[in-house]
Amino acid sequence: MNFLRHIIEPSRLLMTWQPLDLNAPSCTRRVIGEICQENSGQIVFRYLKDNPDFEAARKAGFKDFPAFRLKHNEVRQGVIESLLRRLPPRNREDFAEFLAQHRLPYPFNYSDMALLGYTGARLPSDGFALVPDFSECETPCDYLMEVAGIRHTSCLDVSNIHLDDPVEFAVDQNNPVDQDALLVICQGQKIGYVNRAFRASLHHWLRQYHVSAAIEKLNGKSEHPLVYVRINAN
Repeated sequence: MNFLRHIIEPSRLLMTWQPLDLNAPSCTRRVIGEICQENSGQIVFRYLKDNPDFEAARKAGFKDFPAFRLKHNEVRQGVIESLLRRLPPRNREDFAEFLAQHRLPYPFNYSDMALLGYTGARLPSDGFALVPDFSECETPCDYLMEVAGIRHTSCLDVSNIHLDDPVEFAVDQNNPVDQDALLVICQGQKIGYVNRAFRASLHHWLRQYHVSAAIEKLNGKSEHPLVYVRINAN
């Protein structure tokens, strides 16, 4: 198991939403909000209503995040507390095991913003997840990313993918929807995409730094495999 060594403090997290029914006509994960830490230390949540993703999510069934009602464009009270309810508390006996699932060290001597961003704060009961915005962050930095769009990759045999296999990224120039879509390539074959919420960060890293990546974790079901890539930028 390879623990992430270079963890940086994000000042911005993106909230994403995806329909629970992965067979729905539109099940793309969309960016619907942001959590920002202001210079004063105040944590603020905002819905990104001007983002095209937000409208696409509404059409796909998104209503609102239960703790942050849609009628409030901005929430300034209890943001971190509401989001931390999605995670086991730090004093729980199995907290080290929870961190290990995300390749995070124990003890985790970083902020709640970092904890939320690096774990994603997902629940099986809804389609929400958090993604750190590293588009303006310094390196070195490590991140564990779930590969998106695997179920749309035809003829992909996950059994041919192994832990520690090197991974590369390439712009999908033939993508009719997203001109900046990034392919995830392993052993010369496309295995999926970089999720749209992390794409700007990775584009920034690829332009400015040396990026290396490898397969870190394989799980999920045969009909819905999950592949995780460990990324290092320095």
